[in-house]
Amino acid sequence: MNKGKLLIFCTIALLLALQINAYAEDTCSKDEVVKAVDQAVAILEQDGEPGLQKVGALRFCGGNYVFVNDLKGKNLMHIKLDLIGKVLIGLKDDTGKRFFADFTEVAKSKEATKNGATYFIGSGWVDYRWPKPGNQEVFYPKTTYIRGCLMGAESVYVGAGIYTE
Repeated sequence: MNKGKLLIFCTIALLLALQINAYAEDTCSKDEVVKAVDQAVAILEQDGEPGLQKVGALRFCGGNYVFVNDLKGKNLMHIKLDLIGKVLIGLKDDTGKRFFADFTEVAKSKEATKNGATYFIGSGWVDYRWPKPGNQEVFYPKTTYIRGCLMGAESVYVGAGIYTE
């Protein structure tokens, strides 16, 4: 095989390998998302607020992450550190959907009581649209699993999402 054909073959093989790797990272199942959120909830329920650091280090399906918000929409933990402490409840997708408000409603959809205190344990999926990393111009369908929990004495929710296309 001459050098030109070998170079073309190697280039095609590399591109296919990169495409397969990118596809593998995009094919995270809903079960894997739920498992990651459940793991984060268990940490917060056991460790309280100090558990936020452990939750911040969780990754699944490659680089996917979980986040934590209070019920007023304030972000308590996120992979993007500049979002921590910001109130996101008014954030909208390209259709005008206030998806963080929807996250809060899902978390508040079911109550529990512990030591005489009521807190929220609702869970479910919220569909919305959001840009993929590296392309802030185009919005894609995304779904996020939300689960409310008790972090110390505070009701919070944990979420994680995946793109659906």
